[in-house]
Amino acid sequence: MTSRHTLVCLPPLNDPHDWADAIDEAIAPYPDDLYTWTAYGRYDTHLAVRPDVTPSDGSLVQSSRARQSRLPTCSGGRRDLLDFPAMRTHRAAQASRLHRAWKSATAILPPAVPLSSFHQRHPQDPGRALQEFRAQPQLQVLTDLDVPRSHRRKADTAALVALGHDAFVERARQRAVPGDLLLTVDGTLHINPSFIDADDDAETGSTRYLDLANRYLDELPPDHLVFSLDVRLAG
Repeated sequence: MTSRHTLVCLPPLNDPHDWADAIDEAIAPYPDDLYTWTAYGRYDTHLAVRPDVTPSDGSLVQSSRARQSRLPTCSGGRRDLLDFPAMRTHRAAQASRLHRAWKSATAILPPAVPLSSFHQRHPQDPGRALQEFRAQPQLQVLTDLDVPRSHRRKADTAALVALGHDAFVERARQRAVPGDLLLTVDGTLHINPSFIDADDDAETGSTRYLDLANRYLDELPPDHLVFSLDVRLAG
C-alpha cells in the first residue's frame, strides 16, 4: 500500500483538541483514495513553527520527535503559527549546497545525459531508463557528497542534471511546503501528478500543482489549520 505526504486544511475548530476527528471527517468522502493516516509518521517534522510561538493550548500538534528537533516543527496547527518562508529558505539553501557540491565533484567529467534521453531510448521500459541514467559516473558521485538531500531522490537527481543552479534552487523552494496531495477546506483533493506520470520529465504537471498549492496555502486565513500527514492510499 503506497504512502504519500498529504496536507489537509481545515476551518477553525471550536475545540483544537478535536483535530483528529475533523481530519477523519474531511477525508471521509475519499474512501477509494485515502485509506489510513497518521500525524506522527515520517512527515511529523515537516511544518516549521514560527520561532516566537510557544504552544500551550493545543494549537499545535507535535510528536515527541518534533518536540526534540533542533528547529521548532510540528505535524499541524494554525496557519498563523507556521513559518512557510523559513521552510522555503531552508530547502533552497539545501538545494544550493547540493548543486554546487555536485558541480564541483563532476567538474572534470563530461556533462551527464538527462533522464529524458534515456526515456527516449527505452520508451517501453522506464525502469531500465532510470537504471541506465543512475549508472552514469556523474551521478555515482552523489553517494560521496556530504550534503543533505531530499527523500525524493529520483526526481531531484533528474532535475540536478537538467537544471542550472538558480532553476534547481527555485524548484526546491516551490516544493518546500506542499506535499504530494492537498485537501483544501472546501473538500477538494488536489494531487501532484508526478507519481502518476513518471515520464513527465519536464515536471509540467507538478509545476501546475505546486503553483496552486503554494498560492492556496499562502492565502489561507490565519485562523485556519494545516496538517502534515502520512497517508496510505487505498488500492
